[in-house]
Amino acid sequence: MRIIVVGWIDAVDAAWYRNQETCPFCFDWSFVKQWVIDTIDWSDPDNPAIRIDASGTDMTDNVTTAAQAGAKSAGPAGPQITRHDHVALLARVRAALERPDSLDAAARAALIGVIGASESGLRVCALPWPIDVHLGIIEHRHGINFYAGLNRDVLVAEMAEYAREWWKEIGDRRDPNTLPDDEVMAAYFDDHPSESYSTEILRLLPLPAVRSVSSIESGAYCVLSTAHLTVQTAGLLDKWACWPPSDRPIDIAASVYGWFVPTRPLPDNRRAQIPDDLQEIIAFGRDRGFQFLLLDCDADRAADLPVHDW
Repeated sequence: MRIIVVGWIDAVDAAWYRNQETCPFCFDWSFVKQWVIDTIDWSDPDNPAIRIDASGTDMTDNVTTAAQAGAKSAGPAGPQITRHDHVALLARVRAALERPDSLDAAARAALIGVIGASESGLRVCALPWPIDVHLGIIEHRHGINFYAGLNRDVLVAEMAEYAREWWKEIGDRRDPNTLPDDEVMAAYFDDHPSESYSTEILRLLPLPAVRSVSSIESGAYCVLSTAHLTVQTAGLLDKWACWPPSDRPIDIAASVYGWFVPTRPLPDNRRAQIPDDLQEIIAFGRDRGFQFLLLDCDADRAADLPVHDW
């Protein structure tokens, strides 16, 4: 049977374990066929879906929403960033760096805002835009193999390796290593009727649940010695840590050993209040992809930063 329900694997697995708790490590492939007959609504052949009972509950019990919807998972609400959008943003940033005088203050602020929004989206969501994953299945006498690739050529190359490994079983005298992947696949499965393969394209969408935590700030941090600060700057950090958050020129948090400092860009009016040595440390962390710095009196010193004697 050609597997067209890749998105329902979790549902099939859950149903099998509910019915076969005494033998969890075996599997009867005829069960899949019967499960499809009993559970799937084929009233729309182009969009089969898990049948809903009279109470409005799906017939798979505690199956995840993604499995219930099969490969047609609902995407996040609202506009969705695409790879094209991100490439276009990078082009705008490059143009602004190449011709900094081409932007007035309003245009520069707007670009910074878009960059910040993109940065936040990438930080909180592992999948910022939809991607198509090419899936493949090979069924053979020993079981089933699963394959995945980001394009068809990669997928076929992976599946063709299986055909080359067992090439001797079809009696073809040609050297499979000299044949294109598509030809290897076609020849092997045409002459090996007891085995079969199928391929699907599954679109993965960003999850709304992941995007809903965008207000939670998280990220990588770098620990640097407080020796990279002057005594005067250290005194300022101590003073700012005691101020109300709205009055501080920079968001910091004091610790027993030093201070936590974010590396995000600052508005011009606040950046003017930051000493040069602190600005240099912040730029050092941001350029290396860190979102926070922990300035610690016991931490290591960076060779690329100046050191001040206290």
